Amino acid sequence: MSSYSLHFPIRVPDDVLVELGEFTGTFWSDSFAQEPFVIEAIRNYIKPAPPAPQQPVEATEAGYQWKQVFLPEGTRLRASFGRQPYFATVVGAEIKYDGHAVSPSCFANLHGSGNRNAWKAIWLRLPGSNEWLLADVCRSARKAAIARLHEGCAQADHRPADIEPAPAPPAARRPVVRPPAPRPTGIRPPGAPAPAQGQGGQRKPGSGKTARRRKRRAAKQTSGKP
Repeated sequence: MSSYSLHFPIRVPDDVLVELGEFTGTFWSDSFAQEPFVIEAIRNYIKPAPPAPQQPVEATEAGYQWKQVFLPEGTRLRASFGRQPYFATVVGAEIKYDGHAVSPSCFANLHGSGNRNAWKAIWLRLPGSNEWLLADVCRSARKAAIARLHEGCAQADHRPADIEPAPAPPAARRPVVRPPAPRPTGIRPPGAPAPAQGQGGQRKPGSGKTARRRKRRAAKQTSGKP
């Protein structure tokens, strides 16, 4: 760190010197006693200390149920009349304004004619948030969330518990191929009895109409020869 040997007086208002002396416990005209406090104040101004980390907000079940909207404990309510805002806080299960428990409608109509809609006149700041939201916007978002929840429950009720698998297609049937019936050959196996005449047995050679015609033709030819 570079060292300088500069000596330049700086004028400080009288009231500031008196306040500094009262704060440090030194006499305001004792410049040597106040010098370290002045140096510390200047250095803290040039390089301020980092802000302390915010402690997480502990979850609590206490709060005020305003129709569909739940206001956790610590929620701030803001309304205004004549451009002058006024505030209330959720303490436990009540909305407190100036130490008195009030309803949202009563809080919204503390001033004026008393016919204002609390949903459109009150702004909300939930614990751990820096944003102010109109109460009517919070109600619409809550209604949409409830509708989605009911829709999901209805779909779950209509969904079949056990889904049966689709039946498999029937297997193609193969045609049954039957061997051809054996044709009769007319050959009688050895030891088999001969079939009776006229019951499907084999005709003897030279029998039947064709054979008789041959015999008559042959007889005519023989008688006609010299």
